[in-house]
Amino acid sequence: GALSKPMPLPNGHIVSRERVELNRPARATVTRMYGGDVLDQTLVEQLVYVSDGLKVTGYIARPLNPGRYPVVIWNRGGSGPHGALDDLTAYLILASTAAWGYVVLATQYRGNMGSEGTEDWGGEDIRDGYHLLEVARQLPQANLERVAVEGASRGGMTTYRMLTMFPGFACAIVHAGVVDIPDLCCQKDNFARFCKELLSRFSDDERRAELERRSAVYFADQLPANVPILLLHGDADRIIPLSQSEAMAARLEELGKSHEFHVIPGGGHVALKDGSYRVIDKLRRAWLGKYLA
Repeated sequence: GALSKPMPLPNGHIVSRERVELNRPARATVTRMYGGDVLDQTLVEQLVYVSDGLKVTGYIARPLNPGRYPVVIWNRGGSGPHGALDDLTAYLILASTAAWGYVVLATQYRGNMGSEGTEDWGGEDIRDGYHLLEVARQLPQANLERVAVEGASRGGMTTYRMLTMFPGFACAIVHAGVVDIPDLCCQKDNFARFCKELLSRFSDDERRAELERRSAVYFADQLPANVPILLLHGDADRIIPLSQSEAMAARLEELGKSHEFHVIPGGGHVALKDGSYRVIDKLRRAWLGKYLA
């Protein structure tokens, strides 16, 4: 008979998992910032999984103690290698949250950090975050009845779009989220150039429509009514202006959607760098505890 094409692998299929071992300086950094418990009580793995037929890289962090834990899908910021996770930041960001009693999964997005495909910054690569739900289904430690989604900066854009794709999230957290790309293009020339290059195949009008489709202030009415969102933004953020989160909070208020908005005094764009992660972690931990525990 004719050669049949192999069946495409299903979304979320786990291709490989490999335990991360940090070197001594990295371990010292984790201990300095978070204490020894994060290293002693959690396990971090590099992950390769399938998303839309592509092999995409990411991380899993979970408590070492056996049990079933609520799930947090964590969406990174940046583009390409900028803002990507590495073994150390996987511990600092993901394992520090896993230590509270969560299974945390994160994607690097297609086209990044060894992933197949091409990153399109809020287009189809949103699905790489979404398909982590299918990865979680294969983890005996993951309790899929209690799932939160969280993202920073560009990951905020991913998070808002995922909220419209999956009705089952218990809550969401967005740090310094990108919510109005056309407005950001007006404020920042380098960002306008980035978007023009990203969407160079579009006419100006088409590009505007596409940027609005990725911007949560324009689709906030489609966000689920019953999923509370925690918005966090540093008032010293030089990358994504505070006005982005202010606009989103105003929009959620107008629509009567459940949310809380906290401005972090002195917080820059990267909380790990300026120490504001301590304030942020208190707020995150309380929020996750309230809606997932």
